Parts: sequence; C-alpha cells; structure tokens
Amino acid sequence: MEDWPLAEIGSQLWTFDSFTLDEAACELRQSDKPVAIEPQSLRLLILLIRHRSRVVTKDDLVDAIWQGRAISDWAISGAIKAVRAALGDTDRDKRFIRTIHGRGFRFVADVISQTPETASASKPTVLVRIFRSGGDDAQLAYLADGLADDLISTLSRSGAVMVLSYNTTRAMGDAVPPDLYGVTHIIDGSIRTDGSRTRITANILDHSGQRQIWAERFELSSDSLLAGHDLIAERLLGVLAPDRSTPTQVRRGTSVSQAYDAYQKGRYAYFRYEPKAFVHALAHFTRATELDPGFANAYAQQAYCRTTLYVFGLPGSDVTLEAAEALAREAIRRDDRAALGYARLGWVLGYLGRPEETIAAFDAALVRDPENAEAFLAYGETLNRLARPDAAGPLLDTVFAKDSFLPPSWEFPQGHRQLLLGQQDTAIAHFLSVLDRVERFVPARVQLVRALSETGDDHGAQQTVARLREIAPKYSLAHARRMFPYPDAHQRDALIQSLSDAGLR
Repeated sequence: MEDWPLAEIGSQLWTFDSFTLDEAACELRQSDKPVAIEPQSLRLLILLIRHRSRVVTKDDLVDAIWQGRAISDWAISGAIKAVRAALGDTDRDKRFIRTIHGRGFRFVADVISQTPETASASKPTVLVRIFRSGGDDAQLAYLADGLADDLISTLSRSGAVMVLSYNTTRAMGDAVPPDLYGVTHIIDGSIRTDGSRTRITANILDHSGQRQIWAERFELSSDSLLAGHDLIAERLLGVLAPDRSTPTQVRRGTSVSQAYDAYQKGRYAYFRYEPKAFVHALAHFTRATELDPGFANAYAQQAYCRTTLYVFGLPGSDVTLEAAEALAREAIRRDDRAALGYARLGWVLGYLGRPEETIAAFDAALVRDPENAEAFLAYGETLNRLARPDAAGPLLDTVFAKDSFLPPSWEFPQGHRQLLLGQQDTAIAHFLSVLDRVERFVPARVQLVRALSETGDDHGAQQTVARLREIAPKYSLAHARRMFPYPDAHQRDALIQSLSDAGLR
C-alpha cells in the first residue's frame, strides 16, 4: 500500500470532537480530563487517525500492530471495541470509528492536527529484551527471562518511563519494534557465569537497536541477586530519565536471593504451559517457601500448580483441591496487598463450584492490580467454567485492550465462551487457531470435540478424540469432568455426551 509505512511517533496533537490525543505524552483527554485508555488501544487509535483518509484493512492492522503474526478476528474486533469504549463510541451510528464491512475500519470524525511545543518533555518509551544466555550458560535462560520481567515491572512502577509489556517483549524477540510503538530506547544484554559469580552486561540502545548509548557490567553472587537487579534498574533509570528517576520501590515478596532464584526457576517452568512442567514448577515454588516462609507469591503459585496437576490427574497429584485452596489462602495471609494470592484463590474456587466466593476473590485481585491482563483472562475463563458466558464477555474483551501480544492459548477462553453461547462455528475457528499454534493444548482439543459434534461433524469429532489420545493417552471422561466442572447440568451433560459419542471413555 502506497502510504502505509508509518512515520515515527512524534509530537502530533490531534483534536476531534471533545477529545485531544497527544502522541508525545501518550495521553488522551476529553474536555481537558484524562481518559483511561490502554497502550494497545492508544496505538490503534493513532494508527486509524493517521490513516483516516482511507479504509484501514484487517491486514493493515495485523502488519502494524501485531507485526504480521497470526492474529484471530477476535483479537482485532476486541481491540477495536476497546478503542470505541474509551471514546464512548457505542451508539449504533458510530461517530468516530466506522466498520466498513468486508474491508476494514475508518476513522470518520473531523480532526485538527498541530505540533505542541511541549513535545520534548515526553517520557522515554522502552523495550526490554530478554537478555542473552546462550552457549555454555544455556541453563541461565530462566534467570534471563526473570530479569527481563523484573526490569519491566520495576521501570514501569517508577513512573519515569513507559515500558512495553513482557508479552510484547517475548513476541518481538530481537526484532526492531515498529515505529507505531514509539520506542525511543531498547534495553538488552547478556548473562554469563564465571565460577560462583554471575556476570550481567546491560546495554541501552537507540530506537533502531544500532547505536549503543550506554553499557555497564555487573558482577553478582547468589546472595546479591536481588540487590543486583535493583542496581541495574537504578542505573538504567539514571540514563533514561536523569531528571525524573526516583529510587525504585520493588515489592517482590521476598528479600532472600535464593528464594527469589527458586521462584524464577518455577516461573520459567510454569510458562511452558505443559502439564508435566507444572511438576517441576511446583518443586521450585515449594523450595522458595522453604527458603523464605513469608514468600506469599510462591504459595500462590503452588496453589495454581496443584490445581493444574489435579485437573489433569497426573501421578502424585492431590485427590481434592483442599491443599490448593489452603495454599492460596496462605498467600493472602502472608501478603494481603498482593493480587496473585486472590487471583489463584479465585481460580481454585471456580473449580470447586463456589461462584460468589470466586467472584469476590477475582474482584479483590483486580482492585490490587487493575492492569493485569492474565487476571482478567483467568477471571473470564473461570466464569465460563461456572457456565456464565455473558458475564465472562466484558472481562475477555478487556484482555486485548491491556496488551498487544498474548500467548496463543489465551484465545481459548473466547472460543469457550462462544461455544457456551451456542455459536459453534465461531468457537471452532477459535479452537483451531489455538491448536494451530499450540498443538498440544488439551482444553481446546476437548472443547473442539463438542463444537464439531454439535455442528454434525461426527467424523471430525472422532478424529479430534483420536489425536487427543495420542497427546494424552490417559485422558478420560473423568478428566474432562474435572477440567470443566460446570454447575449447569445442561452444559456438563452436553460436553460429556459429545466426548463419549466421539469415542472417549
């Protein structure tokens, strides 16, 4: 497309209706009052305004926002819906963003553009890459991953810089971020071991990743891991925002470096999203609480691991969810301010079929961390399993407004919701999209059987069960009842009957 290449995000000030969008400040205001809008939605709005002279197609959006990755129609419609919600553009006759059926979207309001004199005061926008740990130090991959997540959280909390999310970091890898993200600096580096020491080299690069602005080497011992992470963050802030950098107040839940190291190992195993990996993750999280009995988030993660092992019925798993619930409550007792304990408690209670307690727990989690996309997703999927798809909808729509890049499996709850609403064809598209990228994702394969069966595709349902047996040979109807314990008899019976008719026993 002729005019598609985007100019760098700069100092434009866009005015339309009662709104003002300040690119440099990354801020949307209505009648001079700030409007709550997520970074993903703001980028999409800027894109539509910049190209308001024509229709922006779905392919255009995928190229510019998601860098050409495989993205479902749900991701696109959810992102558009989030922008409309921020603008209050919910009437039947859209005032700002109009859907051009079969083609894409167009921004239709009149816009005045100008360049503010205050543009130079905008905050730096930073991409933190996962540090390199190859060669003989490949075992340090968990530490490199954890360091990136830690730096993203710490720099974000400082308020001095804007930081792209952890999911965006993982999705982009070593690629140069598109101009639309407005990245001014890239942070990367490497992690190596030298005897008992860990050597971390951190770099600040310009937006292209070609010019080095700053670099420093840090020598850490196992006892100085936490202090080292804080020192690296402080040094980074000193360069990125020297006039606005402030001492970082980081709440990791532990001051014991060895416990933090064990937690990072558990987190790294957990993000593999494979049932057996949760066995290893549980061992690491348990070790973290042994090293620091006050480590609340490590108890919360144990609760999640035990729930997953119970659901899949793996050898050695608990026969009830009593231990998982107790661990989530212990996390809350240890730190009532942390969102993770409440989120994990809500997840466990959903499987136990206690809806009111479930809702209260997730609401408490979101009060403590209203920006957590994973908590919104877990809340929505839990409401699906409680057979409340209508209530799940707004929560799942919020997920794509919170982040640009999400793990492929995160599309599953939307497909699950559509299935519960009787929209089988749409649900099938979601499940196939998930399985195309995460072939061994069992929940999607299980629900795909029901969706295919209810559309009359008995052969497809039987083939899906056959593949399920190859992936999880011991998976049975009993496991399906654990995985989807609907309190609604109709939903429960429909799933089990579909699986049984397709050959699962």
